[in-house]
Amino acid sequence: MQRRHFVPVALAWLAITFVCATSPSVSPAAEVVRLSQETWDDAAPQGKEVDCIYGDWMLRNDRVVAVIAEAIAKRNANMTVRNVRGSVIDLTARNDQNDQLSAYYPLNAQYELVGPLASDGTLLEKAPVGQEKEATLMFRGPAADKLSTAEVTYVLPEGARWLKIITRVTSTSDKPLELSIGDAIRADGEFDFGRVDDLGLFWAYDSFWRQAYGAVILDPAWRFVPNATKRGEHPELRIASASTAAPLAPGEIRETVRYLFPAANTLDVLAIARELRGESLLKVELSVNDSQGAVDGAEIQVKTAAGEPIAHGRTDAKGQLSTRLPAGSYQVVASALGRGEKAVTLDAARDVRQSIELPTAGYVVAKIVGLGGAETACKVQFRGRNGTADPNFGPDSAIHGVRNLYYSQDGKFRVPLDPGEYDVILSYGPEFDAVFTTVSVERGKDTPLTAELKRTVDTKGWLSADFHSHSTPSGDNTSSQRGRVLNLLAEHIEFAPCTEHNRITVYDPHLEFFAARQKMLSCPGMELTGRPLPINHQNAFPLTPHPRTQDGGAPLSDIDPVVQIERLAMWENGSDKLVQINHPNIVQMVADRDLDGSADGGFEKMFSFMDVVEVHPLDTIFSQPTKLPTEREEGNRIFHWLQLLNLGYRVPGVVNTDAHWNFHGSGGMRNFIKSSTDDPAQASVPTLVHTCEHGNIMMTNGPFLEVQAKADQGNDTAAVGEDLAAPGGKLHLQVRVQCPNWLEVNRVQVFVNGKPEPKWNYTRRTHPDKFHQATVVFAEDLPIALEADAHLIVACAGEGKEVGPIMGPYFGKIMPTAVGNPIFVDIAGDGFQPNGDMLGLPLPLEPGFKPSKPHQHKH
Repeated sequence: MQRRHFVPVALAWLAITFVCATSPSVSPAAEVVRLSQETWDDAAPQGKEVDCIYGDWMLRNDRVVAVIAEAIAKRNANMTVRNVRGSVIDLTARNDQNDQLSAYYPLNAQYELVGPLASDGTLLEKAPVGQEKEATLMFRGPAADKLSTAEVTYVLPEGARWLKIITRVTSTSDKPLELSIGDAIRADGEFDFGRVDDLGLFWAYDSFWRQAYGAVILDPAWRFVPNATKRGEHPELRIASASTAAPLAPGEIRETVRYLFPAANTLDVLAIARELRGESLLKVELSVNDSQGAVDGAEIQVKTAAGEPIAHGRTDAKGQLSTRLPAGSYQVVASALGRGEKAVTLDAARDVRQSIELPTAGYVVAKIVGLGGAETACKVQFRGRNGTADPNFGPDSAIHGVRNLYYSQDGKFRVPLDPGEYDVILSYGPEFDAVFTTVSVERGKDTPLTAELKRTVDTKGWLSADFHSHSTPSGDNTSSQRGRVLNLLAEHIEFAPCTEHNRITVYDPHLEFFAARQKMLSCPGMELTGRPLPINHQNAFPLTPHPRTQDGGAPLSDIDPVVQIERLAMWENGSDKLVQINHPNIVQMVADRDLDGSADGGFEKMFSFMDVVEVHPLDTIFSQPTKLPTEREEGNRIFHWLQLLNLGYRVPGVVNTDAHWNFHGSGGMRNFIKSSTDDPAQASVPTLVHTCEHGNIMMTNGPFLEVQAKADQGNDTAAVGEDLAAPGGKLHLQVRVQCPNWLEVNRVQVFVNGKPEPKWNYTRRTHPDKFHQATVVFAEDLPIALEADAHLIVACAGEGKEVGPIMGPYFGKIMPTAVGNPIFVDIAGDGFQPNGDMLGLPLPLEPGFKPSKPHQHKH
């Protein structure tokens, strides 16, 4: 799995008196709503990180929408944001909904809350009818150690920009109770964290996604002490007093009040915190323009007169940012991509408006086309040259502009860039030649970027696929799912099931948004992710989603990998699906459960329920490991897969990106599946699933490899994954390798029963006549003579080469490699017989070992 990380800023609390335009039809009164099929369309909030489902409770007025998770056991927001019962899982302004909160846990989820409760202590089944001056939800429950109980009350007054959270902890111990009270927040992704002690404020801010959160304690005797202030961490907010708090006496109650609110930026966070404390603030309206008009997304840094940073914000589509500040003098620095920055002095003695004029941007205006001038998706890299820095369009979680990349669904875009020279690489996956060019950007001018992306690699009869990708619903990253789909489209992936961690969901809304239903086939699926790691991860698709329910109706994980994979394979009454083992430790699966080097049977029964197994990285097929993997290692997966084939397992290999972020996330590896149609819109998911189960798959990180076997006696032929009857052991392998203009292959190798056969090793150095400087690099009919049954695998590689910058700093550093699934050659006519060869590195197999048989499919 891939992961990335973050930096700090400030959180803004939204105050009662903060002025913000709302629809005149929305009453300031507050209400409670129970989310259901009937209330969903009207009530459910919007935003990248929305996790609410049916049964959750919502508090809203004209300013704030807050969702409190249903107080039941195993209510999880996602795979990593767990045990959210009675906690805040969604929070956003009502007029500009943009939920980015994973969860806010009052009392750090240390109490088994139930509720909401009515005043008489009974459970509320329905939300109160109508609107009130104040909406309230109250939950109560014991601590796990039973030494205290807690009451958590959420209060949303009419017109308020904050949610009041009151906790009352009661000691039920018969002795003085040492109690550390604190909250926790999950604000994942690009959030920065900070605190302002004199305001009792903790804040979290994601500048790119334009969302901040603040939490304030007004009681001057108490303050938040977060245990984390760095991106990627999960702060626990200890509520500490200036002096050490005394233990709770038996029956004593400790009450704490905090205010939680959403804000657009840290300027607003600070304004709300100050207004909560009764401070008078002035209204400040900033506008940022250049000679062409308003600048959307301009960075605004407000500093003291002495230059010390205070807070930050970004302008809206009109180039405006409105906030509130204490009277005083400030420095305001505005900046934007392509426009540099400008500092002005702001003297705020009364409400003030300030306009800032930035230098005019230069733009690159792109029109990238495909065959016949048709629209095409594409990925465009801008790399500064001659002293020009690379642009930074957005973070790894973004959609179109991600670091120095711009992803386009139709090849048309206009982006600002700093003046200077840029190398530009335009690509659309490895079936297309890339275009390498340069542009020179000048202020105030449009620079055209035009190109035709030519499909030079002929993949007729095959569809490209990635079976393993993630985005923010998975919980271990915050990448936009829309960005993931655009990644896949721009890399020319033709089939991609949706496989989020522990949640069944779909890509359909995003494909519709990009008008790309005809370009990529998808289906609902999931990755069922449990422990132990990394072995207990399995994908399955297609599955049936149950939207707006816990995990989309997915099965639960299990600490026993055999139980877990059987549960997944048999889900939905054993429906036909492809079950894939992700990043496996194959030795642990087949032979050595605890990886102590002794035979114990491993988790071998997993093989009864799996259809395909991930075997990347592919280039390691050319290396021989010297030791078996240990705990949390995966070893040379493709080598151990070859051992499995020799033991008699018929499990096809696949490769996938396991993409978690949108910067060169998708496209670095792919499978080509044999298909009767080259049109993704006409392909059938069940048919592709069956094809994969039969192993008709070629695996690659770029080169396109085709392998066909034909027996010398008779007319039997076989493609990858199939059986070939070859009496006498004589056959021919028809091998063809194609590469676009940015890849190179200089070796083709035939593996016999997992061993590279020296006499069927072809390199550009030893067989220069067989390699060509063209798209078709290698096209040969290779005579093969076998003395016994054998599985044949053909691999090709660009030895001493790299995939290159088109696939980014990770995938681009790997050797170009393609590997076909095995062809099983039967010489004696009694069916293929595996030879059991362990290839010089024996596995700790139990005496009498026999492979499990695969489960039966319905087709």
